Amino acid sequence: MGTEKAVIIAEPSEMLLKGLRPFLADNDLSVIHVRTQKEALLTLQNQRVHAMVLDADLLEEDCEFISLVKGMQANLPIIVCAAVNTPEFEIRIRQKRIFYYHIKSFGIEDLEMALSNAILKVSHDLGGPSYGHR
Repeated sequence: MGTEKAVIIAEPSEMLLKGLRPFLADNDLSVIHVRTQKEALLTLQNQRVHAMVLDADLLEEDCEFISLVKGMQANLPIIVCAAVNTPEFEIRIRQKRIFYYHIKSFGIEDLEMALSNAILKVSHDLGGPSYGHR
């Protein structure tokens, strides 16, 4: 049980969670679903997670929430998912040193691959087992 990988999905709805559920189950990843920034921060204070999938709808314009998360878990891979892409927003997001910027219209397979790579990175950094893309 000590090697279980946990993924936090932070989104106001359950659309990402529903889309990722088969992938998470196939890869034996536990999931923590939160709907607010506050819930995400409280979870990160109390639990080690291995990757974060963050809906851009939870971000303020300055994206400082990502800096708060990085302050708590500096090496946490963060995947930001946006419904609409603008160059200005993408620049602000990428300046926060996120792991991946996912545009929802790219499809769930793109997000699964990014999450698989994030878990692989953490596993490699920690010297643990790797997880493959299904």
